[in-house]
Amino acid sequence: MASKAFSAGCIVAGSTIGAGMLGLPMAVGNLGFTMSCVLLVFMWALALYSGLLLVEVDMQVGPGLNFNKMVKSVLGWPGQIVAVLSLGFLLYALLVAYITGMGSILANTFHIADSGFGAPVCSAAFALIMAFIVFCGTKTILRFNNVFFITMLCAMTFAFFSLSSTVNFDNLLAVAPNYNHFMASLPILFAAYGYHFCIPSTCKIVNGNKTILYWAIIGGTIAPLVCYVLWLFLALGSVPMSQIALMDGNVDSLIAAISQSSVFIKAVLSVFASFALVTSFFGVSLSLYDLASETLSLGESQTHRLIATVVVFAPPIVASYLCPGSFIAALAHAGIGFAVLCLCLPCIMSWKLRNERKRTNTEAPYQVAGGKFSIALASACGIFIIFAACV
Repeated sequence: MASKAFSAGCIVAGSTIGAGMLGLPMAVGNLGFTMSCVLLVFMWALALYSGLLLVEVDMQVGPGLNFNKMVKSVLGWPGQIVAVLSLGFLLYALLVAYITGMGSILANTFHIADSGFGAPVCSAAFALIMAFIVFCGTKTILRFNNVFFITMLCAMTFAFFSLSSTVNFDNLLAVAPNYNHFMASLPILFAAYGYHFCIPSTCKIVNGNKTILYWAIIGGTIAPLVCYVLWLFLALGSVPMSQIALMDGNVDSLIAAISQSSVFIKAVLSVFASFALVTSFFGVSLSLYDLASETLSLGESQTHRLIATVVVFAPPIVASYLCPGSFIAALAHAGIGFAVLCLCLPCIMSWKLRNERKRTNTEAPYQVAGGKFSIALASACGIFIIFAACV
């Protein structure tokens, strides 16, 4: 059971860290370090609460049910359509972000970024390798993810210690909050805590044990919060915001600037960035694979697994080829799906199930602290984030 708890925590933390950490300095740096940290803490609390609401719903309707059946059992087919479309849009947007981000890193690593086909070819090669691992099954994904997550933490720790001496506090203090970027930053900040889509799959891993799942979510979200604050501190302290603003969302350009001509530190940062993307990629692709298999009623035969794998990977490979360098843009679009799926729907489902339990005088297997006011406040935040992503 301890190994399952560790795997569950790695899935949650790995999905979260890779979801937005690398692009945070470019996405929210204009707000200044202090304001960015305040928003990071607020979004963490919001994401934690909404995630536990989703656990509450999942435990009542059937531990491990995917969003498709979970929402259908609570809200019927109208809610099911919204859930499937939102989840599909969200997961595909994230896969596009990770494939393009990884393609940029690999192209610069192999010194082929200047060629017209370098990044798209690297993106496609990375996606095909990941597709083969996903095709091999959940156990293979978990083994790779555990190793990659530990490697990522080691590289991140080493990089943070190595760069701590390069931080210039004048850079941190020089950026006055530019609130013109406030609205645009909200969907990206919330997307940075996007682990909700892997809750049903994680619930299967721990065999529906609510205690393990509860602590896996808490631990798996606190770790990214700490990493995000440290990453912003190092990035904004090492590189002037005026220079970051010119990078146009290119992850490898940020890594090169932070490393300050040190080949070794750049290599360590590249390893960290690569494994952060890969661990998040596993969580996203596993969730999308489960959704595709359930929606299309596919089994575990080789043919059905191949069909599900093609459905998962073909669209983002094509999109990454047509729109290279769309890492930040894809994350911003993913924020819309996150707000609908990870805030609005869990709040609506929890509200309805709590009313039903009150009417029938029954107890829930698990219920998040906080009454209807907390649910209404979280719903309002979700609507505001959707609005912010659309303006």
